[in-house]
Amino acid sequence: MMNQRKRSILFLLFTAGLFAGVLFCTETTQAKVKTTIKNGVCTVSGKGAMTDDTSYNKKIKKVIIKDGVTSLPEEAFAGCLKLKEISIADSVKSIGACAFMQTDLREITIPNSVKKLGNSVLSSCKKLTKVKMPGNVKIIYGSDEYFPVFQFDVDSPVKTIELTSSLNLEIFMYLSAENIVVSKIDPKYTSIDGLLYTKDGKSLVRIPNLRKEAVIADGCEEFCTTAVEWAGDDDGDPYMGCEDLKTIVLPESIRTINTKKHLTRWGTSSYAEEHHTDKTDYISFTIANKNMPWEQVSLLHKKFNTPYETLQKEVPAVFGPGAEQGFITPKDGTVLLKYVGKDDNVCIPQGITKIEKNAFASSTLKNVVFPEGLEKIGENAFANCKNLTKVTIPKSVDIIDQDAFSKCKNLKKITFKGTPSDISPYAFDGTAVVTEPGNIKTQYTWAVPDRLKSTRKKFVFNGTFHCLRLKGADGYKLQISSTKKFTKKTTKTFAVKKDGKRVCKNIKLPNDLYIRICPYKLASGTKSYGKWTYANYDPWSYADEI
Repeated sequence: MMNQRKRSILFLLFTAGLFAGVLFCTETTQAKVKTTIKNGVCTVSGKGAMTDDTSYNKKIKKVIIKDGVTSLPEEAFAGCLKLKEISIADSVKSIGACAFMQTDLREITIPNSVKKLGNSVLSSCKKLTKVKMPGNVKIIYGSDEYFPVFQFDVDSPVKTIELTSSLNLEIFMYLSAENIVVSKIDPKYTSIDGLLYTKDGKSLVRIPNLRKEAVIADGCEEFCTTAVEWAGDDDGDPYMGCEDLKTIVLPESIRTINTKKHLTRWGTSSYAEEHHTDKTDYISFTIANKNMPWEQVSLLHKKFNTPYETLQKEVPAVFGPGAEQGFITPKDGTVLLKYVGKDDNVCIPQGITKIEKNAFASSTLKNVVFPEGLEKIGENAFANCKNLTKVTIPKSVDIIDQDAFSKCKNLKKITFKGTPSDISPYAFDGTAVVTEPGNIKTQYTWAVPDRLKSTRKKFVFNGTFHCLRLKGADGYKLQISSTKKFTKKTTKTFAVKKDGKRVCKNIKLPNDLYIRICPYKLASGTKSYGKWTYANYDPWSYADEI
């Protein structure tokens, strides 16, 4: 009996000890990393990953991450509006997304031990001015290492990011600052006045995204346009890095302008396309090399919308004659790049064979005389010239590009002396009367959709079309098809009266809308037809109430 009682007591003691051991082990496991707060100072200590409990965050003024802590969770200290100072131990290997977002930090040092940084780690830190960090980290979004979103310090007015290890150019798009200073031991790159160059200083690699002005270092020989047009990725959509850059100073040492060097997997985002709607939005260049070749000067205009008249003041030697009258041309004087004169009645000089894109666009031009020998009128060359009432196209003109005379609402008379071989169907709006040489068999016009309005039937629309009225024509034959071949099954035919307007009903809206039109003349009750002209449109850009 006594032995049995002893065995029972020993069993109870063993069970209690085992239970206590389990509890002890569990508490030890759960308490590997602990957080304490005293007098506004948050100390994170222990071994392993910090927990994601953020209930204490709002009171913290200073954070100390002690040796042994290996990672910080997402939003670890996000929203700590009083947090001004942080110390991170070298044991930390990863920092989660938005970890220090919306804090009062003024500067921060991220140790080289950190290999992974979450997206927007330092976003919206309104007083942050300096960051020290490794130059080769993986920027991650949550657990996905390949989901890039924004710069980790977006909306933070960072003056300088100092890199403490060699730079991986792929992460540059995440570094939002006025100046980037690379490590002195970086084998590929160097920094001069906060801009990034190749190690020898001869090729410009990147301009940081918060720069408004960039002075390229003397001795740099290659201006790479990707330094400005480097692109990041915002959930699949590219954005341009140097959105606010206004001025670039190019030293005399610049010899080449390169458009392909120093690309990353994100490619580029075109400055000209991003800013094409605003004439005042361009990068202004100060050019020390007054002998810069014309190819390079024109590239600055095409890439960064820099006006030709501004470039002419910088490099007058590469521009041609006619400047006194407001004609901007290259040295050989064959291309009219831009008209900047004040005269509303313009006679374009002899020798001009091409009028460039936007040369007279939105000007107050009333009358223009084209020279014989002119071969091409470029895209938007006279677009939105609202005071222009008539034009005579010389016999020598062979090409009239898209929207060359679009939105010229008072242009009522167009006279062709010859028959151009290539006229865009978008070249003219449908308010003018066209005079062409020859007879009806060689003459033609163009039809343009004005608007497509939905009906009650799915993907069936009523469309308003207009054509340029041909002088002498008695009417027009309009065909609309869903195929290029205008087969009988896919084509609808409409008669258009002399006024050139027609509402076409019950059009099935395909992916593409193919149109052809020809004029006709009545003689003794018989119709003599002119030439077909063809065009195709994206119907969805004209469709209403889709």
